[in-house]
Amino acid sequence: MPDPVMRFPSGRLSMFPAAGVLALALSFAAGVPGLTSGPLGDTSVVASVAASSIPYSRVSSLKAPTRATSLSIPRLGINMPIRNGVLNAVISRQYTYHYPGTSWPGGGSNTYLYAHAQVGAFVDLKYARMGDLITLHLSTGKYVTYKVTAMHSVAWNDDRWLLPTSSDRLTLQTCLGPNVTSRRLVVIAVPAY
Repeated sequence: MPDPVMRFPSGRLSMFPAAGVLALALSFAAGVPGLTSGPLGDTSVVASVAASSIPYSRVSSLKAPTRATSLSIPRLGINMPIRNGVLNAVISRQYTYHYPGTSWPGGGSNTYLYAHAQVGAFVDLKYARMGDLITLHLSTGKYVTYKVTAMHSVAWNDDRWLLPTSSDRLTLQTCLGPNVTSRRLVVIAVPAY
């Protein structure tokens, strides 16, 4: 059964279109006993109609690597734009960065994104759970969704997570402490559909 509590930090808006928020809420309600019908009728029907208007794609349907412009993890309240990363440069806490040389969704390999563990960035990534959904908004206007399958605390210089993979995968990374040599949190997600 889905977690009956949905948390949205005050002042933060979802990057989902309005129809997506409605579909998400109604899909959630459809999975909670006693909430499958109401003034809107059968919520599963309403949710499927609302969801059909959202431009979601399967990662496997992408014909080529497609740049992502933003990332959203609704359960954690994380919504951030994505910028191209630059090696050995100071990064802003306002953005998620794409590690240079790693893939993009549809490239059949590892898409590696990183951000600071600070408020407004990946500070709540440490609360990720198996099965959490991560949505990337693509430069084409479509959305793709990944599901968290693993979380690891790793040494600051453990770069094996940057390596290419044999299938589409999303890797998120942030720090677990304030020092350059603090351990890192690596979250692994695979296409949800």
